[in-house]
Amino acid sequence: MIDFDAEIEQILDGPPSRLAFRAVCAALLRAGCPERLVSRCEERLASWPDEVREASWPWLAALKAGHSKPTWRLVRALAPQSVRNGTVDPALPDPRSCAEVRGVTRLDLGWYASEQLEVLAATLDHWENLRSVRIGGLTGSDGELVARIAGHDALTRLESLSLVGVDEDMWHFKKPPFSPPEGRTWRLRHVGLRAPDLVHLLRSGQVPNLRSVDVLVCSTQEALDLAARPELARLDRLAIGFRCGKNGRQPLWKPYFGNVIAEDDDAAEAFFARADLTGLRSLVVRGTPMGLGREGLGKRGVDAIVAGGVLRQLTELTLELLPVGDEAMARVLEGLDAERIEKLALRDLVATDRTATALAAVGVLPRLRHLDLSRNRLGAAGARQLAAGVRLPALEHLDLGGRESGSPYYARPDIQPVGDAAAEAWACSDNAAELTHLRLAATGLSSDGLAALMTSERLPELGTLDVACNPVGSWPTALQDAAVWRTVRSLNLADCGLGDADVRSLASTASAPRLHSVSLAYNSVGSQGARALAAWVLLPQLWELDLHDNVIGDDGLTDLATSRAAQRLLELDLEQDCWNPRARDDRKPLPAEVVDPASFPSLDAVFLGMVDEYHGSRYSCGFPTRVREEIASAPDTRPELIAFLTHLETDDFEDDTSPDEDNDPGDHDFRTERAARHAELFDEARDFARRMIEGDIGWPPPKEPAQGTTAGDG
Repeated sequence: MIDFDAEIEQILDGPPSRLAFRAVCAALLRAGCPERLVSRCEERLASWPDEVREASWPWLAALKAGHSKPTWRLVRALAPQSVRNGTVDPALPDPRSCAEVRGVTRLDLGWYASEQLEVLAATLDHWENLRSVRIGGLTGSDGELVARIAGHDALTRLESLSLVGVDEDMWHFKKPPFSPPEGRTWRLRHVGLRAPDLVHLLRSGQVPNLRSVDVLVCSTQEALDLAARPELARLDRLAIGFRCGKNGRQPLWKPYFGNVIAEDDDAAEAFFARADLTGLRSLVVRGTPMGLGREGLGKRGVDAIVAGGVLRQLTELTLELLPVGDEAMARVLEGLDAERIEKLALRDLVATDRTATALAAVGVLPRLRHLDLSRNRLGAAGARQLAAGVRLPALEHLDLGGRESGSPYYARPDIQPVGDAAAEAWACSDNAAELTHLRLAATGLSSDGLAALMTSERLPELGTLDVACNPVGSWPTALQDAAVWRTVRSLNLADCGLGDADVRSLASTASAPRLHSVSLAYNSVGSQGARALAAWVLLPQLWELDLHDNVIGDDGLTDLATSRAAQRLLELDLEQDCWNPRARDDRKPLPAEVVDPASFPSLDAVFLGMVDEYHGSRYSCGFPTRVREEIASAPDTRPELIAFLTHLETDDFEDDTSPDEDNDPGDHDFRTERAARHAELFDEARDFARRMIEGDIGWPPPKEPAQGTTAGDG
């Protein structure tokens, strides 16, 4: 007999996360949702952040299709936007008629969500517990909706309102103004706005509790106006993006230094020289991506931040997507208070081993818990310096990864060439004693580096290991009893060149008591691998299994489903890309066992069929149209499957769903030359790092001569 009380307590005693929240709800449903147990969960979940108590797209899609469940009373956050190819977003529920959402405190409407915003504008008065609203990608056409929102009295109940984020580039759309009427006092502690709107809000005196701001500055005058506001001294946190100019030049499919925008440097100098930021503890400055480079303020802008004196008081600093390089990073590190800093994220800044040397020169960072140097150009020497050349006794989160490719059919990873040396150095580092999160994705890691990590006794707390997008190539059987299995919760092996034999080796591991999430996306797992997973003694404890774009046949899918082992599985991805040469023929329906509720009784999200990841569209859902309609209307179909089948962009696929027969999918299969491609990209990244160290930036290229002249004309 299953002890549901013990299972739920074990989840609640672990780290809060969206996946863990879903696991709590699934366990409650399997237990029959007795009031005693639901009330106990309500009590314990009160200490969890509201943002992890989320009902995401699949839950909302099922609710829209008429399927509720008792665990909705535990939900505090909604994220209605789907990020899956070829799926549609359910409408935002109306709390007047949908009691399930009345306890919601946080809404994340996603990007370009005008329809969701329209519903919110019409119902805002009725979200009585709502305290946080976020939407991205607003455009000028949303002006009327934003004005309606701004005039709502209910807005005064909010503690967080984000209409703009520093991850937006301002290239394509103007932002509608946000001008709420004066005379009301708001509870807002956080806002995300354009600089002129933030200045208006600060000047009005309506936000005395404001402590956190995301802001986009689009001119030097805006920077001056914002810097003049004395209310900035009350901020604990500032995230700022300068969007004062643009360039847009890039070499196609090649790494490059990036584009320094002089206007952004001017605005940064104006702002940081004048703004009173004496209360600030967290600073984020972010540029924008441009191909395999970045665009935004440069060394002059970073020097302005250093000269402003704000760095020494910070406990958290994030600089991201800025074309600045090592010299600027050395000045930043010199400007920090090593005794104070707790989080340091220096992402995508063209930093090399010289930045690692500058960090090692600090000596000791006694409070640093979070170190992120991802998407740079560190090499083996830099990784070794970080592991052994600086003391990091409190470090819990380390990211030395590169930039993953997304779909490997259509994109390439941007490698940070630390390679096996990084894994080997950190596997024996004293700095690894408190690590709970380690990311080495897109770093050139091989099976040797993986083995060094997995067998290390220096990682006694490691919960998340991400080695995706690496030429691992094999999973050694010797890892079946590796030390990391004792603690790991999440293992990301996407695009690692693993096949059936490797999955059999992986599935020989008999004990990993905390493991809940495994990703094998974009590998070469076939039916034999699926059978190995079906027999894996750890499958009954998994909450998430990602088999996206593998090569499993119907026999393997049937074996996986009929094993009845995945009793706790919450999310299962079996989609394939249209260019997978061994994709199943979707003119034939998936085996009935795959969608039998008995096969995966806890699923709250399932993704099936064939997608076109280049266009973000869908070829099929795993069933011909007639079969799909029959399944969706059958009374015994699981709600999660109905949610998926009834929220698809069906205009783009018909019964004949195979790719164009004139094209050979094998010509596009990234698997055929994966190892050689990884080696080529690793060498390219290492060569780029060498050139950056030598000062051979090679960018921008010389301007083309005017028509009718030559490069030598005077």
